[in-house]
Amino acid sequence: MSTVELTLSRNYVPSWGVVEAVRELFQNALDQEAVHPENVASWEYDAASESLRIRNKTSQLDWASLLLGATTKQEETKAIGQFGEGYKIAALVLLREGKGLTIYNYGAREVWKARFIKSRRFKTDILAFEIEKKAIWSRVPTDDLSVEVTGITEKEYKEAIIPSNLHLQTYIPEAEAPIGEILSASKYKGKVFVGGLFVCDFPQYTYGYNFKPGQLKLDRDRKLASDFDLKWLASKMWSSDPTLAARAVELASDGFADVAYLADMWSDTVIANEALRRFQQEFGLNAIPVTTQDELNKIPPGYKGIIVTDVYGRLIKKSPNYQQVDLVEDDPIKDLREWFEDISERYSLEQVDVERFEEIVKKLEK
Repeated sequence: MSTVELTLSRNYVPSWGVVEAVRELFQNALDQEAVHPENVASWEYDAASESLRIRNKTSQLDWASLLLGATTKQEETKAIGQFGEGYKIAALVLLREGKGLTIYNYGAREVWKARFIKSRRFKTDILAFEIEKKAIWSRVPTDDLSVEVTGITEKEYKEAIIPSNLHLQTYIPEAEAPIGEILSASKYKGKVFVGGLFVCDFPQYTYGYNFKPGQLKLDRDRKLASDFDLKWLASKMWSSDPTLAARAVELASDGFADVAYLADMWSDTVIANEALRRFQQEFGLNAIPVTTQDELNKIPPGYKGIIVTDVYGRLIKKSPNYQQVDLVEDDPIKDLREWFEDISERYSLEQVDVERFEEIVKKLEK
C-alpha cells in the first residue's frame, strides 16, 4: 500500500460543507459524461448503509490527478469544473465533516481511501490518500470508477443534497433554451444552477435558472463575481423563444431582474410588438411611455404620459408600429417672460425696468 500526501490542511475552504463537497463529486462525474457521452455517469444512495456512490462507466484516475491544479477540463466548454481541485477538496471537506470517502479505481485495479495524517514536516493534519492495489475483486464491477461517500444520513441526503442537484429531482422546466432552462416552480425562485448543480441564490430573480456549462464563469468556490452575467443570461433566455413574449413583457413591465437587458438583445419584433400591444391595451392609443418625471412634464397636448420601467419603455419604442411623439422641449425665454409677468404683478411699473428686460430677451433670442 502507498500513501500520497497532499499539501492541503484540514482548515482549507472553511466555508464548505457536505453539500459543496458532494456537489464537486457529482460535477466530476457529469463533466466526464458531457465530454465523453459513452462515459455514462450514475449514482445511488443506500439509506441503510448511509452511503452514496457516484460512478462513471469508463473513467480511471491516475496518481497525477492528485496534484493541485491538475485537470483535463480547463479548455473544455462542456465541463463545469476547470480548476483541478474538485475531488481533492471534496475529500478534505467530507473527512472534516466526519464522513468517509473511498474511490474504487477499478480501471487501474486500485482502491484509494482518503484520511487525515499528521505531517512530520508541517506539524499539522493534512489530507492523504492510501492507495492499495487489488489483483482480484470480490465482485465484478460494472463501472470503471466508483466514488463512495459514507456517513451521509437520510436526512442530509433528502433535505440538503437532493435540493442542490437537479439530477436527483423530477422536474419540468417552464421553458428550454440553447443556454439552459427556466424553472418556474416556487421552490426554485431565485436559485441558480449550472449543469444541474446549485450555484447560488439570486433574490432579484422571480424565476429559477439552470444554465448550461460554459455560460457562466465560476470561481473555485462556484460563486459569481457580479450579478451582470446573471441578468444578461436570464434576459437572453427569455429572448430566445417567441412563445415567451407575453410573459417576458410582463416581467419587463414589473421591472424584474430576469429581463433587465431584454431590450438590448432582442433583434426580432415579436417581443417589441407584444410590449406595445399590452401598453396600448392598458392605457390607450394616445398614451406615451416615459421613464422620468421630467419626460412626463414634456408630454405634448392631446397625449398622456405613463411612467414605466426603462426596459419596458425601450421595448415599446422598438416596435415598428410605435408612432414616435416628440416631447415638448423647455423654452427658457417663455419661462423668463412668465417669471417677469409674475414680478410685474407684485410691483408697480415704476419699480420694473421693462425696457431693460426686453433688451435682455432680444439678446437671448439671437
